[in-house]
Amino acid sequence: MFVSSLKTPQEILSAEIEWWPHNPRWMNFVETLNWLKNPTLGRAFLNSIVVTVCSTLLMLFFSSLTAFVLAIYKFRGEGAIFKLILSTMMIPAFLGFIPTFMIVKWLGWVNTYWALIIPGYVSAYTVFLLRQYMITIPHELLEAARLCGCSEFGLFWRIVLPLSKPALAAMGLISAVFTWNDLLWPMMVIYEPEMKTLQQAIAMQLRELYGSIPELHLVAAAMTIATIPLIILTLVTQKHLIKGFTGASYAKR
Repeated sequence: MFVSSLKTPQEILSAEIEWWPHNPRWMNFVETLNWLKNPTLGRAFLNSIVVTVCSTLLMLFFSSLTAFVLAIYKFRGEGAIFKLILSTMMIPAFLGFIPTFMIVKWLGWVNTYWALIIPGYVSAYTVFLLRQYMITIPHELLEAARLCGCSEFGLFWRIVLPLSKPALAAMGLISAVFTWNDLLWPMMVIYEPEMKTLQQAIAMQLRELYGSIPELHLVAAAMTIATIPLIILTLVTQKHLIKGFTGASYAKR
């Protein structure tokens, strides 16, 4: 994709395969930035940022809250609830698209941010990994906080969440990548041009260009630019990723 973004449309369509173009056209990115100034594409970029940030934060908050209850408290049915949550991971996601769409339509959320943000606010995999990570937190630390007058929500917000930063960073990155790249669900619930995400806008542009291909190099450059936020996010959170996954892997009940 990156190499194609440095070629002309004719070079992209040629049968010759090359790892690096003979005359890389860095001006393609300048043209793409001007192309992205199109109000529809600019709004799509903003929509993707809003949806990704809000969806990831909501998912982390509610999933970590669920994991906190399952990891810290002992109550009847705890194991059954945890197994029920895990069982949802065996159901293919696309099977829930139709009932979810019916609910979204009934609520009047079609062509709104709510349709893109709310359906993904809890993740069974995130609950599982965060629970496994929170189990490693010493209960003596929580009891000491209770003796100091800390509320139960205070335990979650002030102690458990800060200690779970590696797992939160790992799950946040996975959620952000999935939400940013998602195309199928937005195409089901978003029809208005001003509400489309960046992936939808690029896909529409590709469909419009299919056949003539006068600006295919700009589409490749736009897709390259669309991955930059994910690259930056990965670089920022990379030091937490391995610790987040390995910490959960060795957790024992």
